[in-house]
Amino acid sequence: MEAVRAQNSARFGRIRDLRYEVVRSLVRAVPLIEASSYTAPWYLRSPHWQTILPNVTRRRIQVEYRRERFELPDSDFMDLDWLQTRQVIEGSRCCIVLHGLEGDSQAPYVKSMARALGRSGYFVGALNLRGCSGEPNRLKRFYHSGDTAGLAFVLDQVSERYDQVSLVGFSLGGNVLLKYMGEDSASVPRSVCSAVALSVPCDLAGAADCLAEPRNAFYMKRFIKLLGAKLKGKEKLYPEYVYDKSYSNMKSFHEFDEVYTAPLNGFRDANDYWSQSSCGRYLAHLDRPALLINAKNDPFLSDSCFPTEAALASSSFHLEIPEAGGHCGFPGSKAPAGYWHERRALAFLKEHEKRGY
Repeated sequence: MEAVRAQNSARFGRIRDLRYEVVRSLVRAVPLIEASSYTAPWYLRSPHWQTILPNVTRRRIQVEYRRERFELPDSDFMDLDWLQTRQVIEGSRCCIVLHGLEGDSQAPYVKSMARALGRSGYFVGALNLRGCSGEPNRLKRFYHSGDTAGLAFVLDQVSERYDQVSLVGFSLGGNVLLKYMGEDSASVPRSVCSAVALSVPCDLAGAADCLAEPRNAFYMKRFIKLLGAKLKGKEKLYPEYVYDKSYSNMKSFHEFDEVYTAPLNGFRDANDYWSQSSCGRYLAHLDRPALLINAKNDPFLSDSCFPTEAALASSSFHLEIPEAGGHCGFPGSKAPAGYWHERRALAFLKEHEKRGY
């Protein structure tokens, strides 16, 4: 009996040691970053203040752009605003920045990121998604969370000019970016070497549920107002289509996407749109280094917007979850190289510059 116990003990010990080695190897291999270095200021504890205040204070940032228009194969267009800088830039490194819902190249978080990238030696282009550059796009529809065709065309052109192209996307723009890189990774130009996405609703259905909650009524009301203004601008181009379908009374994306986004873009309904457009389903197919930074207290994001399993299973997809930061906020003191999230993005991009992809 004692011999059997000793044999079992030895066997269980070997199993335990094997498990330890497996776990230790996984910790070394998987790009899940649980211990983020970001700390929110002590006087800004609310996730809402962490979201709103940076958007207000960073409006004063001034940048100069030079606009380039790209004529798309589907007869539409997209405008790319190139950062004008007096700094002498060496090499051929470019970074394209994508804005979030109802943003554009003038969004405070875009201007701030563009400035940080420019000071670090990148040629910087801020991409305005369809209908977001101050002029209505030509098609009956406009941009949405899964619309990657325009980005793909622009990057095909830009990649011919630069040896290395990096991408940075915020919120909706981050979803577009990650979906683009994962849905057909073989067609992504070889010069595209890495990407950083921030505050991304990886699961659009879950994010829609979050924004429908009473605590987020302020944001939802603002989004509906801005999207409604865009719909009004379309009435002059397409008078045969009724754009005013009581959007002013809508209080959630469940309503808006069901009535507008889904039918305008060929989806069966809102759920079909969310399912096909959420970047979460494409993360397993990434073949270039990509970092997603989603704050744990982001008021826009559901638990399903933190794809830890995808990070654990991938060698390319990196996930960092700071305890705080709000949505596209990450307030704090600014160092010469930028705010925390800008420095973090720069560090990742430089770490994963082109290595023969």
